[in-house]
Amino acid sequence: MRSRRSGIALAALAAVVLGVALAVTACGAKDIQTPTATIDKAKDVAAKGEIMMVKTGIAAYVATNSAAPPMATQDVLGGFVDPWPKNPWTQAPMASGKQPGDIVYAPGAGTDYTLGVVLADGSVYNVP
Repeated sequence: MRSRRSGIALAALAAVVLGVALAVTACGAKDIQTPTATIDKAKDVAAKGEIMMVKTGIAAYVATNSAAPPMATQDVLGGFVDPWPKNPWTQAPMASGKQPGDIVYAPGAGTDYTLGVVLADGSVYNVP
């Protein structure tokens, strides 16, 4: 009779330990990021750094021409930015577009302009 009680107590203890382990694992699961999310964050940071090179090129263009460039492309700004920045997702030269790593540019009046880059989630980071 005693071994039967010990077996039941041991099984109950194992169930409790397993339940606690599962609960702890489930609580921490929401904090775990997928490798893809981590890679996208890293590429977002890289894109923000690369777009600053374009901003520097625009500033040099403005200083030379007293107006914002009509486009933020390698053809227009390549003389001011060397090497031209690469899109972290495609490794191709950054270009205007709507995909992650693409340049978003709109010239304004005179020397005004807006410049940004498309991030992994499709949002646009506007350069300050």
